[in-house]
Amino acid sequence: MPESMPQKEITFLIDSNLDNVSLAGVAVRGICSYLSLTEADAYYLELCVVEAVNNAIKHAYGSEAGHTVEINIIYSKDGITFEISDWGEKMLPQGLPRLNFDAGNPVTIPERGMGLFIIDSVMDKVIYSSEGAKNTLTMRKYFHYKK
Repeated sequence: MPESMPQKEITFLIDSNLDNVSLAGVAVRGICSYLSLTEADAYYLELCVVEAVNNAIKHAYGSEAGHTVEINIIYSKDGITFEISDWGEKMLPQGLPRLNFDAGNPVTIPERGMGLFIIDSVMDKVIYSSEGAKNTLTMRKYFHYKK
């Protein structure tokens, strides 16, 4: 990654059709490749963005096509931030879930609700906000370099 990289920002919009979720994943993969992130880091960042976009479409818009999902990607030498925004139903006030299960016992793993749990586990900072009609899930991952 360039030593003195200024902050850069990419914003794109997709229709709230579940077939479009993969477009967000492709964009994240491309940026991760440009930033020379490991395959594992790229996989987890892509997973988080895909989960967030999927949640916006399913929960904010009730899986109804014809609405806008905005994906804003901000990156610099210090880290990367993803802002996933919609103008649909707001997230319930309890916020991000804290699931309690034994990963070694498949019977205890929930069948649903893992998306936000995964996001919260992978990202360094996760914030949900609503301003007017716009709802935004902001996910931040800091880059940690070996000295």
